[in-house]
This record gives sequence, C-alpha cells and structure tokens, in this order.
Amino acid sequence: MKNPGHENASRAKIRTGYLSLHCCWLTSAFSAEFMLDVVGAGATATTDRDWNDVWLNSSLCKRVFGTLERIHEEGRKHPPVGATLQGVFAVPWAPQVAALFVRQHQYYWRAPTYLISKLMLNIIGGLFIGFTFFKSKTTIQGTQNKIFVSCIVTAVTGISLICVGHIHGHSIGV
Repeated sequence: MKNPGHENASRAKIRTGYLSLHCCWLTSAFSAEFMLDVVGAGATATTDRDWNDVWLNSSLCKRVFGTLERIHEEGRKHPPVGATLQGVFAVPWAPQVAALFVRQHQYYWRAPTYLISKLMLNIIGGLFIGFTFFKSKTTIQGTQNKIFVSCIVTAVTGISLICVGHIHGHSIGV
C-alpha cells in the first residue's frame, strides 16, 4: 500500500530546498517550523525579505513563465476546438431508458426483501379486495361495487409504488 504522506513529504523537501537556496538556513529539524520561520509566520513573526520579489527575480520564476509562454504559443498554433454536440442531451433517449431499466432491475435483484414485500402486498391486497366483492350481484349496486374494486386496486398499486425502498433505488450511486 502506498504511503499517503510520501507525496507531501517530497513536496516539503522541494519547498525547503527552494527556501534554503535563497540565503536561508535550516534552523529547525522540522520543515514546517522552518518554513513558518522563513516566511515570517513563525514564533518571531518577522522576515527580512519580500518573498514575492524574491520569487519574481529568481531564475526558477523566469523558467516557469517561459514554459507557460511556450505552452500558450503551441496552443495558439492549433485551431479552436469546435462543438460536436448535435442534440439537446449528450445521450439519446433510448440508451438512457435502457441504462435506467438495467439499473432499476439490478437494484431489485440486490434487494430481494423489497421485491418480496412488494409482491406480497399486491397478492394479499388483491385477494382481500377480490374476495370482498366476490359473487357481487349484477344489479346497479353490484356494478358500482365492481367499478369500486378497480379503483381500490389502482390505489393500492399506486401506494405500493411510493414505498421508500423504491425511491432509494433511483439514487445515482446504485
């Protein structure tokens, strides 16, 4: 496993080397204390240099600005990048629907308790509602009861779609 402090330690060595190069000496064994003392933020809170002027007058600054100017010149030689997007969205409608379909069914596969509870709710609810109006008459009241059954089934199915588990399945990270 890579040591997370290794990259920062090498950067600290670069900084202390730069500061030491410009007439500073390492007064502390700790690079952080050394850097704070050099830039005037340490215990003494004083400095004898304007570090902005030191940077602007250094050869390293001239090399960095020269490199940046070279990069800009090379970039100006190339034509501008044209827009390639032809539609309103980056991806057409059909691949988006396919991706959502796959993602939703992966969620169902990974959460069997949600799927089983949804199935049981609809089966038990359907049987309960169906047997409540079993053998209803063909009168006006019986016909109204049959229509009412379809409304109740629609409501139960609609309510079962608003379960919290279903909403969590629409998150981006699933």
